[in-house]
Amino acid sequence: MWKAKEKQLSVEQINGHVAKRNRLIVGRAPENTEMLFTAAELYGAMAQCSSRAKMDQHAARAQVQMCRHLIARHVDDKNDRFALLDTARTLKDYVGKAMTGLVGDGIAYLQMVRDGYRWVDHFENHAVHGKPPTTRSPDYVFSRTGDLFVALAESKATKGASRAAFTKTVRDGYHGQVEPYLGRKIGTWIASHGYAVGSWMKSVKKAEIFIDHTVSSGSSSGNGEDPSENSDPRSVRFGSYCGVLTLLFGPDIGEAARDRRWRPSEQTFTTVDWLDRTWIVGEDAEWETLVVTGEEHLIFKSGALRFVNGMALDMEVARRVFALIESSEGDLDLMGELPEFPADLIEAAKRSGGAIFPDGFAVLGREEDLSHFSRISVKPPAQAAPALVEIELPADALVAEGIRLMEARLPSSSNADVVEENQARLFLTHE
Repeated sequence: MWKAKEKQLSVEQINGHVAKRNRLIVGRAPENTEMLFTAAELYGAMAQCSSRAKMDQHAARAQVQMCRHLIARHVDDKNDRFALLDTARTLKDYVGKAMTGLVGDGIAYLQMVRDGYRWVDHFENHAVHGKPPTTRSPDYVFSRTGDLFVALAESKATKGASRAAFTKTVRDGYHGQVEPYLGRKIGTWIASHGYAVGSWMKSVKKAEIFIDHTVSSGSSSGNGEDPSENSDPRSVRFGSYCGVLTLLFGPDIGEAARDRRWRPSEQTFTTVDWLDRTWIVGEDAEWETLVVTGEEHLIFKSGALRFVNGMALDMEVARRVFALIESSEGDLDLMGELPEFPADLIEAAKRSGGAIFPDGFAVLGREEDLSHFSRISVKPPAQAAPALVEIELPADALVAEGIRLMEARLPSSSNADVVEENQARLFLTHE
């Protein structure tokens, strides 16, 4: 059973494709050809890729959990190379196909992250300007720090096709789903390059990654005087966090956040300290709309029990995202300077049994490394003197896998710390 061992996976096949002549298209070959990852990292990657607009999110979360347990049983904890064991071939067809596809999505995400990309959103969340060039489309849009243009990515996976057949599948994915959208205005951004990332998992000894990518020379000359050539990736980055909020709190809150109808300042959140940082913890609950003041103002109320689901978002990042959601002008500049997560922190998360991703999303580590559960409210900067929201937190109101209930801290208004930032005011309670 795969629990702790880091697995190795290599890019074994790279095929470049010369793009059509367009000064907005600039190829970029994959720079990372080898990666190590843990089971927690693959789980978090699969979760990030599951938050699709066209898929029932409650079912998607259940599917990710199912695949997490299946992978643990069908990947060994001894060999250095990642591979699906022969036992994975005995699964029912519909189960095996679902697992293979989601594992492939997770591997594609990890490959893109290792290659320097930080944020991801689903292509289907963005509108193509004009007539779409084809009825097919890629899976994901990736953005990286310092680049106004974005990359498209299509994921392919198999555990049964031959090497030659899968090579063709990946190539066709690039030509049919990625290439047609390069250099076109989609939403607020333009994709200057793209990838088809294939996970070939037929061998029981080692899986392999196949990549087809854009090739060209020169550099992009967009973002000039012509508005149609301006590319702004901040909507992709914001969409990335809407996907994270879906994972943390469910699809209703994630969708309301994307439409900026949610008011996080009127909610309370559970936080935990881990690796000397504070994290907002994901909670599974029966969220119901409490107040609706027009279509633009939604508040959600949970039931009596809120179950900690083991996922989290860095507090500094969350403050920026919450401020953006409540900004009357949708100030995307708040997405500009987000905190970086150094390599030593990411490695510490691995040792703790968890995972931290470049956008600030995390899979929390072991119980003994978590401390100081608190309930907080985050107020927008427009409120000069907000009051602390006091919440009764009974002992049975916080339930988590692997987290003792005794770790939950009851808030005390007499011991409230106020942390002031430019973007938001944060009220913490402690004993």
